[in-house]
Amino acid sequence: MSMDFISLFSGAGGLDLGLEWAGWCCRYASDIDLSAIETLQSNSQASHRDGFGRKMQAEVADVRDLRGKDILAKIGVRRGSIPLMAGGPPCQSWSSAGHQRGFDDPRGVLFRDFVRLADECGCRIILFENVRGLLTARGPDGEPGGALRVIREEMWARGYQSSLELLNAADFGVPQRRVRLYLVGYRGTPAPVFPEPTHAKVYEPEGLPGFGKKPWVPMRTVLLTPSQLKHKEIILPSAKMVSRLKGLGPGEGVKSVGKKETTRPGGHWGYMQGGFVADPDLPARTVTASSQQDWIRLGDGSYRRLCPRECALIQGFPRSWSFVGRVPSVYKQIGNAVAPVMGEVLGRVVTVMANHRDQTRVDFDPTVLPRHLEAHVRYTAREHERNGASRNAAPSRRRVSKRRGSP
Repeated sequence: MSMDFISLFSGAGGLDLGLEWAGWCCRYASDIDLSAIETLQSNSQASHRDGFGRKMQAEVADVRDLRGKDILAKIGVRRGSIPLMAGGPPCQSWSSAGHQRGFDDPRGVLFRDFVRLADECGCRIILFENVRGLLTARGPDGEPGGALRVIREEMWARGYQSSLELLNAADFGVPQRRVRLYLVGYRGTPAPVFPEPTHAKVYEPEGLPGFGKKPWVPMRTVLLTPSQLKHKEIILPSAKMVSRLKGLGPGEGVKSVGKKETTRPGGHWGYMQGGFVADPDLPARTVTASSQQDWIRLGDGSYRRLCPRECALIQGFPRSWSFVGRVPSVYKQIGNAVAPVMGEVLGRVVTVMANHRDQTRVDFDPTVLPRHLEAHVRYTAREHERNGASRNAAPSRRRVSKRRGSP
């Protein structure tokens, strides 16, 4: 059985690297971002211990212009010989960090080309990663969860059943609290069995669910010392930012007042992007695709921002991994990447699937979610019912205070 895969929306290669750690081999990778492709090519030519990208052809391409037969011709294989297509279609249209325009954003419909190309290449498995906001995002029907239903129905129309799960990278030894939605489409294989966490926030005594798991890995294990930092990597806050950060404890952020809502007449609180003080004793907060990363408080009470190399280590990239591009592009590549460990974990899952054939036809319903995930959708629907009208009617309010941020 071939252990080759095709990668789309490849970015800096986090998912691809993890899959290769799990024994897969990337044959083709594409992204619309030139710097990301140069990053892939740079690392495929480097002398990494795992020989990343040894058979990979990487190119700058828009998935809307790609055709399956052309991809297969470029790597010299026939349709159906590549079992896996992997990737993370752009998440900005569903992310809480973006404008959440969903299907109104051109990026929000690129999943259709992702599924189309998997079908055209004859891949039996699709590994799809996205932000957790996709789970409850509204679709054309305006209902929470509607966007995900559309995606799963698109898969089913091409013969792919699908299973999904929310996984936190911290639960698998990554020094970062990064919850992402992993969706696996499959046809002619058994359903995926998602992995059990290997790590937990707190140690649990014998007999309780967390027993036997390792503790979360704190971010301090990957922070660089002053002697390891280059001068250009040290980003200091402005005097105005220093005044906002003073008085904040580890894990706290500059708090702002949002719109008034029915259940929150004082305003729905939010937080200033780039206004958090990191807690080095916990896994890092989610690394974003922005230059506005968290601040590290130094021993003398001063602050510096997490630099790109630290963000890459927080994501779990090897220290030898290089990134091509200007600093904002590098931050973007790192923040948009899949933590490689999660690629490895899911790589083992799809290996089991690819090694077995299952042609059993089932009464599959792409609108049905596992009970624990359906609970997220119901909560979002109830919250929108209570606060939707008041939130839409209220003007935004300015930042006024400082409080602890969410994990």
